[in-house]
Amino acid sequence: MSDPKVNRLSRRALLRYSAIGIAAVGGGAVLSACQTTNPDTGQPESEGGLQQRVDSGQPIRLAIANEPPYTVLTAEGELTGAEPDVAKAVLERMGITNIEGVQTQYDSMIPGLTANRWDMVTAGMFMDQARCSQVLYASPVIVSTESFAVPAGNPKGLTTIDDVMNQDVQVAVLAGSFELRAAKSLGVPESKLPTYPAAPDALQGLADGRVDAVLLPTLSLEAEKEKGGNFEITAPLEDFPTTGSSAAFRQTDTEFQGKYNEELKAFKETPEFEAILEKWGFSADAARKATTEELCSVEAG
Repeated sequence: MSDPKVNRLSRRALLRYSAIGIAAVGGGAVLSACQTTNPDTGQPESEGGLQQRVDSGQPIRLAIANEPPYTVLTAEGELTGAEPDVAKAVLERMGITNIEGVQTQYDSMIPGLTANRWDMVTAGMFMDQARCSQVLYASPVIVSTESFAVPAGNPKGLTTIDDVMNQDVQVAVLAGSFELRAAKSLGVPESKLPTYPAAPDALQGLADGRVDAVLLPTLSLEAEKEKGGNFEITAPLEDFPTTGSSAAFRQTDTEFQGKYNEELKAFKETPEFEAILEKWGFSADAARKATTEELCSVEAG
């Protein structure tokens, strides 16, 4: 592909498909014993894993963020974006259309998955050693680079992680994010990494002068800038770990994850998959070349 965005993505990838409504955060119930009742719906939930949930006719609950182009929640409540679109396409190929969305923050995604508040994480939650030890990831779908958002003219001259290490600066990251943990693993003191719940909040901190930069995926920053953000975006950071993402499942849902992964691998070879990724600015070739094992080897403290 010749799109300049693709050239920046090296070995990564992406997704797209249809739309669903969004449920309230924490919309699922923690399962225990043989059967429990969902406090939000009053409907019984059977223990036995995601496959049994699907077999019993209950909806699959997708945990998402609202960070374009990875996930997008429109004003009409429609869920789209790279990760959800690919997940919905794969699930439809499996004959599953009963899907609900649950919006939450990154630091809640794995705990909520473990607690059965949702069944899959489809939010561009990047793979690394720590996360891969807690969840089952499917075959890579998104591969992404990281950049800084900085004020006009980049007055602090921030273009590398070393620049952050060598100056008295504050670089905003999202709470529980890959960027936070990876930056810490590279030696950046936590005192230099103030956390925010979402990208717009971090960028508001930049606009207010409370931080000197915001560290986020390059495409996330581009999407925010297209909304009218008054900041510059640096070139992708060459000294930051390369990673990517895909749907994540509970470790106990091996049966369903296996079926999903086989369907995803087949879907990744189709023109539809390529069209989804291109729509959101990612490279299908990068997704096809990357492996879960490779991306799970990334160290992020």
